[in-house]
Amino acid sequence: MQRHVDLGWHWRAYRARQRWQLTRQAIARWLDVPAALPTSLILLGGSAGWMMSGAFLARFDRILLIDLDPLAPWLMRWNHRHCLRSGAVGLKHWVGDAHELLPKALAEDQQACVLFDNFLGLDSMYTRDLQATAKRLRRVHEQVKGRWWGSVHDRLSGPGTSQWNCAPCWSQDWSLGAAQPLPQQRMLQSVQAHGEWIDHGTEAVLPAHVSSVLIPWPIVAGRWHWLQAGWVPPQ
Repeated sequence: MQRHVDLGWHWRAYRARQRWQLTRQAIARWLDVPAALPTSLILLGGSAGWMMSGAFLARFDRILLIDLDPLAPWLMRWNHRHCLRSGAVGLKHWVGDAHELLPKALAEDQQACVLFDNFLGLDSMYTRDLQATAKRLRRVHEQVKGRWWGSVHDRLSGPGTSQWNCAPCWSQDWSLGAAQPLPQQRMLQSVQAHGEWIDHGTEAVLPAHVSSVLIPWPIVAGRWHWLQAGWVPPQ
């Protein structure tokens, strides 16, 4: 897979900072895990860190960002300059397909934790094959076994209310216990869903025994994504 520069995405993300504020805060709360994580992080698909928590990044001595976009590290250093420019966190960047580069990254740092940042929910868009996507996800589980890893990824997306701070959406507890089914009807009602919604085929990203949280994301006015985020401890 070749390099991919998406200036339109970066411009849209920059302009959407207010609309995405509650989503970023929810992601930051999820990232604030009490566990003692390793001192290095492999961050896959992080782009420029538009949705990432600076406080979370500052927990690490070293971060390896793997992304198709060669602009990603430059923009991430600007977005999170308070924790990255100080020199306390070393940021390295590999340009390329995260699936192809992950084995090399894991081999080079056998202690690092791994975070899939809104990456695995897009996998079916690249493969155009749900069975191929399922196979890749099973391979990911095997690759990261034995270390801390987490993922925030799309579950559902579609049209809804244009009010990004709608109370029915943000006032509810969206925590999911282990093996708890997705409260799909409640999710859709809270954002006044209508029209056609997409299932991103990511129900098997997280193992059934881990808890998670659902996070609404008003990606553009009148269109919503529901994210699922969870951490998997070493096994």
